[in-house]
Amino acid sequence: MTVGIFTLAAKQITVAVAAEAQTAIEDLDGMTAVTLEAVFAYGSGGATAIAVVQTSADGGTNWRDIVRFDFTTASAVKVANLSGLLSKAVTVYAVLAAEGVLDGILGNKLRAVITTTGTYVNSTLSVRAAVR
Repeated sequence: MTVGIFTLAAKQITVAVAAEAQTAIEDLDGMTAVTLEAVFAYGSGGATAIAVVQTSADGGTNWRDIVRFDFTTASAVKVANLSGLLSKAVTVYAVLAAEGVLDGILGNKLRAVITTTGTYVNSTLSVRAAVR
């Protein structure tokens, strides 16, 4: 298993983007936990910036939301810690709502998906994962 700190997104935010998938981090077989940190550095303009972290357990064919970070017009740092060792009851999968977390589900891949509205100026969004 690969452990370490990985960049899932490092993006200059300018024009609106809809569900823009960033490059996936692969070969995380055996990942049992991950700490996620999203850093939004706000310049001006814009309306909303959303970073959704997803995992895949089938080689990247299907992706499932595990954390959603929501930002507007202020700089912020947000974190989430997930464990793949938790028991989960059977449930119907649903896309995460604002600031949502789906703990207990970790595949062997991670990626960030970025969505923004409005036109931002001098704003950046980064997402990092500390995999264990």
